[in-house]
Amino acid sequence: MAPKVSVVIPTYNRRAQVIQAIDSVLGQTTPVDEIIVVDDGSTDQTADSIENAYGSRIILIRQQNSGVSAARNRGIRKAQGEWIAFLDSDDAWLPTKIERQLETVAILGADFGVCFTDCFRTGNLNLTETVFKQAGLNSGSRFGELTKPFPYILAKYCPIWIQSLLVRRSLLIGIGGFDETVNLGEDTDMIFRLALASNFCFVSEPLVRIDRAPSASRLSEQYSPGQEKYYDCVEYLCRKWMALDTAADLEIREHLLNLTRRIYYGWTITELYRHNLAGALQKVDHLRGTGESYPRIVYTLFIRATRKLSRIAKRQSA
Repeated sequence: MAPKVSVVIPTYNRRAQVIQAIDSVLGQTTPVDEIIVVDDGSTDQTADSIENAYGSRIILIRQQNSGVSAARNRGIRKAQGEWIAFLDSDDAWLPTKIERQLETVAILGADFGVCFTDCFRTGNLNLTETVFKQAGLNSGSRFGELTKPFPYILAKYCPIWIQSLLVRRSLLIGIGGFDETVNLGEDTDMIFRLALASNFCFVSEPLVRIDRAPSASRLSEQYSPGQEKYYDCVEYLCRKWMALDTAADLEIREHLLNLTRRIYYGWTITELYRHNLAGALQKVDHLRGTGESYPRIVYTLFIRATRKLSRIAKRQSA
């Protein structure tokens, strides 16, 4: 018998989009056992529309607006399946998504508690590559094992998207689910902690359609690498991951240090452009704490600032 699969879909004010997301789950060639939609305090009658359209075919949970992490955690607690898959309410699955993932974990065995797929993005003409291709994940086969996930998880372009994940529920419970104090990168945080607890495998096909059209309600577009909240959040995550006992592995710590350095370099340049010398010097001190020398810091800042000025000049002349 196929293992039971629960699907968790958080939603907020996406009355039209969430219908398409639910339909893509109902259209799977391997049916899932339950669909849990958590309405996070919508004000546009999203919950009523779902209830009217699907009735008892889905489990609908209404809650006060508490954020996407709280909504996903509510769905995890409610789920009865051995496996949990996540889908955002403005995205959709291709029909064979669950079938291909269950085939893969059945072949590779019980050591693999996390399976993800390639994804393609719609609504933005600048994003024509799949997420695997953008991240440089080339397996050469239709499925495989991600033997060293951390370089991918901490890279600028990560191939592991929450919308494609299939995860053992016991693992999610074991790591404590999503961190509800984080409002940016909560999915990366959860994926990082999962990588400390289980082996990862993947399906090479792009089986998830991710909507990247401009949207005022998309949290990831409310922050950019030039904003204070972005740096604060990523700095918090790096410190949190460094403090995990199982992150004592030297290779993992080196990847974390590299990410921390990237953040502090970007933060220093941002402070310099703001003419905040005190803030820039503070970030330089943080860079020194990661093992960077003053000559290297000055050289790196010069190179990065030169590249940024070059990009600005090109945009102005275009």
